[in-house]
Amino acid sequence: MTAAAPPRRPDIQGLRAIASLLVASYHVWFGNVSGGVDVFFALGGYLLAGSLMRQVERTGRIDVLGQLRRTAKRLFPMAGLVLLVVGASTAIAAGPLLIDRVAGDVLASATFSENWRLAASATAYVDAGHAKSAFQHFWAMGVQAQFTVLCVVAVAGLALLLRRRPRWDARASVAVLLAAVAAASFAYATAQLALDPVPVYFDTFARAWELALGGVAALVLARIPFGTATRAAMGVAGLALVLTAGLLPVEWAQPGLVSLWPVSGALLILLAGEGGARGPVARALAWPPLVWLGGISYGVYLWHWPLLKGLLVIDPAQAAGVGVVQGLAVLAAAIAIAWASTRMLRALGRATRGSMRRAPIIAVPALAAAAAIGIAIAPSVQERAIVAQASAAPQPGSQAELEHWIADAVDAPAPATVGVVGEAGHSAEWLVHGCVTVEVSLEERCRFETPGSGGREVWLVGDSQAVTLALPVRKALAGIADVQLLGRALCPFSASSVVDEQLGEAAWVCDAQIERVLELAEQRRPELVVISYGAWWAGDGYEHLGDDVGRRLATGTVELVDRLAALGVGTVWLDGPPPAAHIDGCMLAHAAGAPLDSCSSRLQPEQLQRHLQMHAVFEEAGADAVDTLGWYCDVERMLCPLVVRGVPTWTDERHLGAAGAMQRVAVLMQELLPRTKG
Repeated sequence: MTAAAPPRRPDIQGLRAIASLLVASYHVWFGNVSGGVDVFFALGGYLLAGSLMRQVERTGRIDVLGQLRRTAKRLFPMAGLVLLVVGASTAIAAGPLLIDRVAGDVLASATFSENWRLAASATAYVDAGHAKSAFQHFWAMGVQAQFTVLCVVAVAGLALLLRRRPRWDARASVAVLLAAVAAASFAYATAQLALDPVPVYFDTFARAWELALGGVAALVLARIPFGTATRAAMGVAGLALVLTAGLLPVEWAQPGLVSLWPVSGALLILLAGEGGARGPVARALAWPPLVWLGGISYGVYLWHWPLLKGLLVIDPAQAAGVGVVQGLAVLAAAIAIAWASTRMLRALGRATRGSMRRAPIIAVPALAAAAAIGIAIAPSVQERAIVAQASAAPQPGSQAELEHWIADAVDAPAPATVGVVGEAGHSAEWLVHGCVTVEVSLEERCRFETPGSGGREVWLVGDSQAVTLALPVRKALAGIADVQLLGRALCPFSASSVVDEQLGEAAWVCDAQIERVLELAEQRRPELVVISYGAWWAGDGYEHLGDDVGRRLATGTVELVDRLAALGVGTVWLDGPPPAAHIDGCMLAHAAGAPLDSCSSRLQPEQLQRHLQMHAVFEEAGADAVDTLGWYCDVERMLCPLVVRGVPTWTDERHLGAAGAMQRVAVLMQELLPRTKG
């Protein structure tokens, strides 16, 4: 039996155009989902199932390699071009500090697994707004590519298994398979959404029902002889569903019931136009400009997101909301570049011969290989770059000079000129070595030896604030002691009940970390344990913990200090920097030429009270503590400058940056050396 070729469907190209415009416009102006990707999924499943069925009915089998080769030939050239251009420009913009992030994104995108990378990092697609990777939109291609491979292999296996059965109905068998996949996938998605809606958004198994449902519609529903009026109504209803999907409440988690809205809309449009039916919606979607745009919709989808990211780099003020003119410029540029790159790739395909014809296809695996090499060399490159930029920070010679600089920064705010902020601003111990939470398996990696130490050890314990001090502590103790990190994010080094009150059930991991530190201390007897944590659980948002948080935290720390002292281990407590306003406000003010009033963060009275309570408890207990608040704030005026002598102190709202930490090497040396030489 020979399957008849399907009639040309210009309305499908129009539907692709609508979907691409929805995705791009909602990304640009709302930082939200539009249902456009769901339309692409339903359409992809619809076309894939039809193509595979025609092949089975024509030959009785599926040419797996041939099918995958044709898919790669269609998808790889444009994807490779975008990855090459965006990867190179992003790598240059990010610099060596984030080479692992860029290389990881390129590798995941080139291997069509970006969705799993995002799921593993628990990246909330909606909540992240515009602050996402320049490659994040490749997640949808990953889902569709993975489903395509699995579907092709499964249908090929089914055809091989049942081809010798004389009464085998290929269409019915494949339809039953896809219906089972759709049902199982939808049930899985619903169950997972109840557990954690963030990673399931990107989960191929939770998204498979959208593509499988498209396949069922192509194999079963498309054969129903709907009347002309019914088809017209289906098309109108379908278009209404597609165009309004993005207006649904963002609180309705996807890909659950809410995703049926755009998927059903797409399938109604596709079914309405089956057999060459020319209802009002099919005629509208066959409008030549829409058909033309549909022909380059793949390129529009791939180019619009990096162009939007580029706009935000050029004009950071747009992060608060992209203007109409700027947004239209992004869309126009995406369409123009998609058209030009499509023509270029087609011309290249016609002009090349032999092995050169495969160059655009080979580009994707070649980029994956290059990215893998980049990931391998990233740690050494990053560490050198972090140390270099942090060491460029001007360093005061004493605490008095540092406090003078801080007062000057409050009086005359200035923009940052040294160091970076955000993720790239963290120290190498955090960013490269992964020592922000030191599990047992990481203890050796998070031990930093120094020539001439003679085996002497200084430990850094506490929450994530401890690792931010690692670089300057290592610098201060170079040639004197090895530095061992043993902190855990969110875990103050305190046995206080207030930790349980704040962290709830998660507090048990903090207890386990503390016991591990004490166990190792009994074995190794370090010369000094430096305790540093934030836990600034006072002021706005922490009223439920009472006004004696500092006293309770310090009492819990003193209990642990006493246990270490019983082992002959010395300790010193260094309070972490207080939380601060995000530096973006200061940077935006500088970029706009506005007053830099936002370049200082106010210290709340409750926060100062917490700090003073802690010192009072340490003093009463005879425990060693250093008053570090003046290292970060003008305490008298209750202001903490975000930038000191061109160096951003904080890299985010709660953590010291590498450059800001290095600016405090002299004061750390002043405090630590007497405690390690005696």
